[in-house]
Amino acid sequence: MRSEDIPADLRDYATSDILRDGEEILVRAIRPDDKRRLLEHFHGLSPTSVHNRFFSMRRELGEAELTRLTELDFRDHVGLAATLGKGDAERFIGVGRYIRGADPKRAEVAFAVLDAHQGRGVGTILLEHLARIARAQAVEHFDADVLADNRPMLNVFEQSGFRVHRAADSGVVHLVFPTAETGESTKAHGERTRSAAHGNGGRGEPPK
Repeated sequence: MRSEDIPADLRDYATSDILRDGEEILVRAIRPDDKRRLLEHFHGLSPTSVHNRFFSMRRELGEAELTRLTELDFRDHVGLAATLGKGDAERFIGVGRYIRGADPKRAEVAFAVLDAHQGRGVGTILLEHLARIARAQAVEHFDADVLADNRPMLNVFEQSGFRVHRAADSGVVHLVFPTAETGESTKAHGERTRSAAHGNGGRGEPPK
């Protein structure tokens, strides 16, 4: 989906994309009726993936948190899901979101990808779509905090083609990068789509 094709109401955002092994997924806006899907996605994450996403060990998402994570304004809180299947069989394999703070030109971005689907390019695809939406909403920079030992997620950012600046402190790497497209990000996108078209299993691609 090109920037000029982004729907006026981001709650209608939905477009297909291709994983690096050639399988097609749907990338769409998270909806209020996704609470069950989001909870199933959370339960499908390994303890390590939960810790990487929330920086703590937790076993459940409460009703208030499910509401906060699914009933979005798509202005200050934008959330996308990468899904497989249709209708009642649709399931989340990855979730990405950004949340604006006091500075409307900056937003914090975060991802969670099911362990069974890591290494297929899900995180990379979600980042590309979120950055496209962010540019349309005048969000100029993304911030992300990633645990230093979460190498797969660090690779997603570092190999995205965006100009990432990083600083480490107490086991956490803080990343800042402009959402603007660069020659490198365009090249990375092209290489990913060509790789997906050939279904080569992701050789040379970031691991998540």
